Amino acid sequence: MKNFIFLVLFLSASLIGRTQSMSSVVKSQALEMGKAFVAGDSKLFSKFMLPELIEVGGGEDKVNVTMDSMFMIFKSFGGQVQRITYGNPGKIVKYKKELQTTLPQTTEITSPFADVVLTSTLIALSRDNGKSWFFFDTSMGRAKNLREKLPTLSPEIVVPPMQPPKITPKQEIPQ
Repeated sequence: MKNFIFLVLFLSASLIGRTQSMSSVVKSQALEMGKAFVAGDSKLFSKFMLPELIEVGGGEDKVNVTMDSMFMIFKSFGGQVQRITYGNPGKIVKYKKELQTTLPQTTEITSPFADVVLTSTLIALSRDNGKSWFFFDTSMGRAKNLREKLPTLSPEIVVPPMQPPKITPKQEIPQ
């Protein structure tokens, strides 16, 4: 009986530890992706995008060129992503050979006209048992077509409603 109790406690501790470390991996990789976005490093950022979305976008080279152009246009208007922060991942579920979870993301943007804080939810997916994670920002896919874009999404994954951006206009608009 003691051996059985010890085995149950050991397995429980192992599962809890694995879940915590898996959450750390999700958050760590999200931070790496966020740093790449803030730095305008489209090549590194695209490594965290779902391969099927890169394919729809015309392939990795085309996606990187498009992102680089967007970064340049944004900067030419004086825009800058100040920082991106992440909350803690939700429950990690296994569904159709993928690990899946949600992750809160806050993006702080500044421009000559206003400061903007965007709060969104990322869906994180791993197809290699948690070693690497892909991220999908749900603000890019509204709830009604989210499951069309991510057909393997578990019904257990619940995305909170989108929050409106917080916009703080600048006192004076630069000339």
